[in-house]
Amino acid sequence: MKKYIIAISFLSISIFCKAQYWTPQPGIREIPIPNLPDIAIASMDANGPVIYFNPTICQQVGPLASAFFEAHEYGHHYLGHIIQKLINANNPYVQSWLNMTSENAADEYAVRFWVSKGNKAIIQAGANMMFVINNAGDQTHPPSRVRANNIAAIYYQLTGTALFP
Repeated sequence: MKKYIIAISFLSISIFCKAQYWTPQPGIREIPIPNLPDIAIASMDANGPVIYFNPTICQQVGPLASAFFEAHEYGHHYLGHIIQKLINANNPYVQSWLNMTSENAADEYAVRFWVSKGNKAIIQAGANMMFVINNAGDQTHPPSRVRANNIAAIYYQLTGTALFP
C-alpha cells in the first residue's frame, strides 16, 4: 500500500461526527469522554449499549476518519461483540473482551457500511489514519498497518477496485 496522507481537518466537531456523515442509531448512546486514550470504545454501562469517544482525537483526525471509526464501533455492537457479562461494571472502558478477530470484523463492518453508502472517501480516511499512525498493535488489536491493508483488501473484494489509486 502506498503511503497517502490526507489533510487533517481541525473542524469544530462537538459530537462524534454524526452531524455530517452518520445518523445516530436507536438504542446506542454516544458519550464524549475527553480523556479517553483511544478515538472510541464500544461498551455497555448500567443503561445499556454505549460508544464512548474522545472528541479531541475526533477533531484531530477529522470528520471522515471519525465517521469510519464510528461505524467500526457500531459494528462491535451489531456483530454481537459487546456482551454485558464480559464488560467490567466498575470500568466500562476495559476492552478485555476484544480479540483480533473481532477487530477485523468491526473494520469489515465499517467498510461494508460505507461501501453501501457510496462513500469511498470515509474508507480511505480510516485506512489512511491506520497507515499513518503505524502502531504495533497489542493483544486485542492487530498492527495498524495490517489493519490498513485489510481495509483496502476488503474494499477491493467488495468493489473490484483499489481503495487508493
